[in-house]
Amino acid sequence: MKPGRNDPCLCGSGKKYKNCCQKKIESATPNYSVNGATLTPDERNQLVALFNAGRYGELESRTRFLLERYPDSGFAWKTLGAALQVQGKDSLHALQKATELLPGDAQAHYNLGNTLKALGRLDEADASYRRALR
Repeated sequence: MKPGRNDPCLCGSGKKYKNCCQKKIESATPNYSVNGATLTPDERNQLVALFNAGRYGELESRTRFLLERYPDSGFAWKTLGAALQVQGKDSLHALQKATELLPGDAQAHYNLGNTLKALGRLDEADASYRRALR
């Protein structure tokens, strides 16, 4: 359920929703759909709020749960990859899946490039960065 403008923010900051995550959530990435596998707006909003709050472990768990329901959701795979990446965990598979499902998503390609670079796979990282720029 989406909070009202004057309700406490979902991220746990203690601020009112309108003064915290409302604008971030409303301007969040568009609804990605592949073969009808679409997260609901509330599910996307929850993931964005968890990311913005820095609650990456919880974000990882919630995203894995949603991927059981939406295994072809590019947004969910991209979110999982980002959550793993900021925690210093292996994000390669999640980000490869995200770029497969979202071939035109620059952010997904950029994140994959960062992971490949960290793994020393520089030629692949370069190719991913170039796809992000296109």
